[in-house]
Amino acid sequence: MFIRKTVACTRPAAFAGLRRCLSSDTPTIVTRLKADLKTAMKEKDKVRLPVIKGILSDIMYAEKSPASSPTFSTYSDADVATVIQRVIRRRHESITSFVDGGRPELAEAEKIKIAILEQYLPQQLTAEQIEARAKDVIRKLGASGAKAIGPVMRDIGISPAEASKARVAEIVKKLLTGSYKSTTTRPAAESAESSSRVPLQKATVTETSADGRTLVTTFPNGLRVTSEPDPGHFSAIGVYVDAGSRYEDASTAGYAHLMDRLAFRNSERFSSADAMAAIEKLGGSIMSSSSRECIMYQAAVFPHDVPTAIRLLADTTLRPKFLPEDVEELQATVPWELQDVESKADMFLPEKLHEAAFKTGTLGNPLLCPPDQLGRATPSLLADYHKQWYRPERIVVAAIGVDHQELVRMCADNGFADLAPASPAGAAADTVSGHSQQEMPDESSRSWFRKILTGDGAATQTAGRKSLYTGGTWFDAKPDMDFTQLYLGFKSAGIDNEHGLYLYAVLQMLLGGGGSFSAGGPGKGMYSRLYTRVLNQHAWIESCVAFHHCYTDAGLFGISASCRPRNEHALFDVMATELEAVASGSGRLLSRSAIRRPYASQEGATALEVRRAKNQLKSNLLMNLESRMVQLEDLGRQIQVSGHKVPAETMIKHIEAITPDDIRKGAADLLKNPATLIAQGYVDGISKFGPQVAANHGIKL
Repeated sequence: MFIRKTVACTRPAAFAGLRRCLSSDTPTIVTRLKADLKTAMKEKDKVRLPVIKGILSDIMYAEKSPASSPTFSTYSDADVATVIQRVIRRRHESITSFVDGGRPELAEAEKIKIAILEQYLPQQLTAEQIEARAKDVIRKLGASGAKAIGPVMRDIGISPAEASKARVAEIVKKLLTGSYKSTTTRPAAESAESSSRVPLQKATVTETSADGRTLVTTFPNGLRVTSEPDPGHFSAIGVYVDAGSRYEDASTAGYAHLMDRLAFRNSERFSSADAMAAIEKLGGSIMSSSSRECIMYQAAVFPHDVPTAIRLLADTTLRPKFLPEDVEELQATVPWELQDVESKADMFLPEKLHEAAFKTGTLGNPLLCPPDQLGRATPSLLADYHKQWYRPERIVVAAIGVDHQELVRMCADNGFADLAPASPAGAAADTVSGHSQQEMPDESSRSWFRKILTGDGAATQTAGRKSLYTGGTWFDAKPDMDFTQLYLGFKSAGIDNEHGLYLYAVLQMLLGGGGSFSAGGPGKGMYSRLYTRVLNQHAWIESCVAFHHCYTDAGLFGISASCRPRNEHALFDVMATELEAVASGSGRLLSRSAIRRPYASQEGATALEVRRAKNQLKSNLLMNLESRMVQLEDLGRQIQVSGHKVPAETMIKHIEAITPDDIRKGAADLLKNPATLIAQGYVDGISKFGPQVAANHGIKL
């Protein structure tokens, strides 16, 4: 006996879609997908088949998922197109991840899949078409003002398949509020009338680079807006603030770190929840970070999401709210971050290296906020710090893949042009001092971590003060560690020394190095000096790699290495010998260690080694610039530091100009300065014999 059950249909739109499908000669998207699936199966098309199967699966899931709209129907091309657009967006995000991860072949595969999916989307409406439809609806309704956005959106009749809701809403809003910049051609009189509505204080002259690629507009308040027209599937936008730990003093140590952690929280136009919701809609590719010389905020979004991204960036940089609950949350979470950093030698020891190398502050200031300073941070002090450093002359807004004039307009609309410049007295002083004695850190209450990060002599720092390299030593005895870590550093060139900058970049590639095990080939530096002369010769050395930290007016160049306990003094000898060998040119080493090392009598850097290092540096440079986010940061920071963009072609010429003699002189110049030596682990040997090893190599400790 069969029992027939009657099921109430909760998706009436499905029947409407079905009726349209049956009454139309045009097949639906799903019908086309199923037909193409059969064809791909017959032809055994390994490219199209998995893509079509995957999108059909996504469509079926959307129809059955409780989270979907109750009106979703596979017979509705608009509903199906929304699913396809969502999948395409995910694949674009995958492309970004693959490119940043150095997997261009996987990125190309994703692009092919996107091209297949786009064949099933209806043709998107242009901005002119959306504008025309919106104007018709506005005229019929007699609508005006921001309150009419809802009624206009309801009557405009543009489906998500034709244009995204956010894109349509943006144009409608601007038309209703009178801020829309039409892309259609208008009569000269109308254009003149429109241009006269632009505030004169926001109208400025734009400079163009020699190659015509980089545009820079400076607002009257000193804030700079720069862009490069590099079209693609997504755009990159960033805000760069000339602030950081090198500019801090004892009263604000670590505040740049806190500003980074407070990004995208409460502001004038966004609550924390609203900001997080907006970031999720943008795809979550938005970040902030603080360093010694810059606090940066960056986002990678689809072109139609650029206005939303700029609103978020503008609010978090210009109009943040420092609420007590946000500060209390930081005071609870940051100590865990500090403990995590201290447990990782590759993150913690470079901080100690900077502290020992620049004892008077500046580049030796703590990058992270010390716990006792964290406890003293208050909303009012953070607001004072923000007011002091987030000034227009210290801010650069950069973008890749955004029309420059549109970028300038959006920046002006979001308050970047209205930010008040510093007073002449404030700009001249440019100091972060000025808090009351009650707010100054109590030296007697410094915690263990403060002493580790900052030492005992933090100096008052101003923005105009040059960094002062001192050199020095720091040994942290931890005999239970598996390996002893050593860092040997010297003063090198900063960004203001153009020739030295490229010279030490080539020297870093020439020395190279890495870990004792690598599955890579020549591209991973297996033919570099620290591999062939150190790691391949001494089994007791775990790692040995060259480093170069570069800043505006100074740099730190050296070698970091690790070895088994009780070999640390011998490791120091090996590291010093390698630097001395490069500096020796064609002569023999003068140090006593030369008689007992198989490679010690070898000549300095050969023409072949220098050519290989230059080729590797050029390859790394060009590969990194393929990443849109790297390209963005490079643009923003170059405009911020030097006021102009150095194109990759010019960088290549500078690299090519480096000679073996330049390498020898550069290495010799390193050894003229006092060394910075730090060690962690079993350090008895380096404490006892380090001075003698240094003297043997002519190194000043």
